[in-house]
Amino acid sequence: MVRYLIVIVFFFAPIATAAELTFSELQKISNPPLNHEGTFLQKKYLGTLDIELKSTGVFSYQRDEWLRWETLKPLQNELLVTSESIVNRQGNQEIMRLEKSANSATSALHDILFSVLTSDWEKLANYFEISGVIEAEGWSVALQPLENKMVLFVDRVEIRGGAFVREIILYESSGDRTTIQFDNLSK
Repeated sequence: MVRYLIVIVFFFAPIATAAELTFSELQKISNPPLNHEGTFLQKKYLGTLDIELKSTGVFSYQRDEWLRWETLKPLQNELLVTSESIVNRQGNQEIMRLEKSANSATSALHDILFSVLTSDWEKLANYFEISGVIEAEGWSVALQPLENKMVLFVDRVEIRGGAFVREIILYESSGDRTTIQFDNLSK
C-alpha cells in the first residue's frame, strides 16, 4: 500500500527533461494558490502485461492543511492527506491509515505529496535533483531521487506546467509508468 501511495505522490510532482532550470528559479515562475482544485486523467502503463489502465477523478487542496484525491472512474476511491495522516477510503470504509509520525518513510511520503501539489520546490529539493527548461508555453523538469531507497520505487519523475502543474509522469523501477494530466484547474 505504501508503494501505491508513493506512486500517487509522484503523480502530483512536476516533470522536466533538460538542464537549465533550478528549484529556486522554478519557485519564482510558478505561484501556486492557497486553494486549488481540478480534474485529472491518470494512465497507468503496466510493462509486464503491456496494458494501460485509465482512471479519472477530481482533486482539491488547501495548502499545508489537506489534499483530497478522489478517483471517480472506473472505481470510486478517495485519498485524503492531512497535516498529520494519509487515509485511503472506498465508500464509507477506511481501507488504510498512515500517521505522518509513524516513521520517516511515511513522513517523507507526506511531505512529497504536499510539495508536489502545492509546488513547494524548496521542500522537493530535499528529495530530488532537478534538471529542466523554461519553454514558450511553460516549463518542464525532470526529478531524480537523491536517495537510493527512493530508486526502489521510482527512476525519475517528469513534470510540465506553467502557473500550475499540468502533467506528471512517474517512471517506476519496475518498468511501469504513470501519467497524470490535470484539467479544469481553478483557484
